Amino acid sequence: MNRLSVKEQILNFIFLLLLQLPLIHRITLFDKAFGFFYIGFLLLLPIGLNRVYLMLAGFFSGLLVDVFSNTPGMHAFACVFIMFLRNYWLTFINDDWRELGNLNVLSLKWTGFLGFVFPFVFLHHFILFVLENGGFHLFGLVLSKIFFSSIFSTVIIFALNFLFVSKQRRV
Repeated sequence: MNRLSVKEQILNFIFLLLLQLPLIHRITLFDKAFGFFYIGFLLLLPIGLNRVYLMLAGFFSGLLVDVFSNTPGMHAFACVFIMFLRNYWLTFINDDWRELGNLNVLSLKWTGFLGFVFPFVFLHHFILFVLENGGFHLFGLVLSKIFFSSIFSTVIIFALNFLFVSKQRRV
């Protein structure tokens, strides 16, 4: 598989943010599940990028979402944290991850993809909702928001990735 070019990565990022930003507070299920699918872009960045670049990408994308959602640095912090841990988790779940062309549904298979994406989505949402709540009071409510939002976001990321990958495969 060919790696995505920088131009394609930037276009994917712009597309996801243009899709995400107007829908941040509009895509909810029963006031429990919020769909933050922009982190899919961060998690699926090309293999071999320096950790500093990964964390900078996480910071600026999180900061952009913070500006539009009026959250003072919460998305930026959560994104930088998951980008810091990304390569460690890849090493833990797949020893030969550096040989993969791209991180997507086809290269990781769907179980590997979900095993890679879901823990990071859960961690991102855990940080975000605990910071938003101001601590661990009402932990049951916060935990249900984290759990349902993680499932919802992971399903959206999986569906978008599957759409883009199968479109690229057809070409």
